[in-house]
Amino acid sequence: MSSFPFSTSNSVQVIEKKRNYILSKLLASDPGFSAVPVRSIMFITLQNMLKLYDEIFLNGALGAHYRSIKVTVSSRLLSSAGKFIHPRTPQLHPDAEIRMSSDFLFRLKNGPFELNGLTVATPQEAFLVVFEHELCHAIEVAYFGTTGHSSRFMYFAHGIFGHNKHTHDLPTIAKETTQKTGISVGSRVSFPYNGQTLNGIVSYLGKTARVMVPSSRGMYYLNNDRRQRYIKYQVPLSLLSLIQ
Repeated sequence: MSSFPFSTSNSVQVIEKKRNYILSKLLASDPGFSAVPVRSIMFITLQNMLKLYDEIFLNGALGAHYRSIKVTVSSRLLSSAGKFIHPRTPQLHPDAEIRMSSDFLFRLKNGPFELNGLTVATPQEAFLVVFEHELCHAIEVAYFGTTGHSSRFMYFAHGIFGHNKHTHDLPTIAKETTQKTGISVGSRVSFPYNGQTLNGIVSYLGKTARVMVPSSRGMYYLNNDRRQRYIKYQVPLSLLSLIQ
């Protein structure tokens, strides 16, 4: 790996000291965020979180590469705990967004929580570790133009933040649905529609499911496979039956 303006070999002790400092700053300034379960989180708290991480962990690298990074929370982000959004076409100083799920944050109560190979005690710590994961995507895009969950991603995630995995066990709605019903993204399901039973493939799970049903009249393709057209349906979870 090339040299970077930040350390990619932080010790566990250094990482925990920096993370705890950032957490203490955010908790002290936002009563809603400091509550358990979390009641609210202010916009300024999200921006301060980004600023502190960029200064303390990344030596200002994100500020040097991005014109702006907006940090938001979304109740519509249900299948993942966080998401990094950036322009598809490379540019020198792009705008980007780190979108965090308020759904999982506001439902977390008592830890410990397992995520990204770490064990944390509180919902607020879990929120920060998810945010760190998204920062690694931002770093990859800044220096290489693309991002994923490759060995390069894990080089940053482990070296900067001590993450050993890129997965978590936080209770998103999609995970809770899978645990209760066995239905997950990619599952074959059936559901009633206008007096008939339709069969399809789940492409998204949230408060409802997006089900892709094969049809020659369909306007959509699944996973860029243009051999089959699909019609897209939004289906209440209670109407889905898993096809074994």
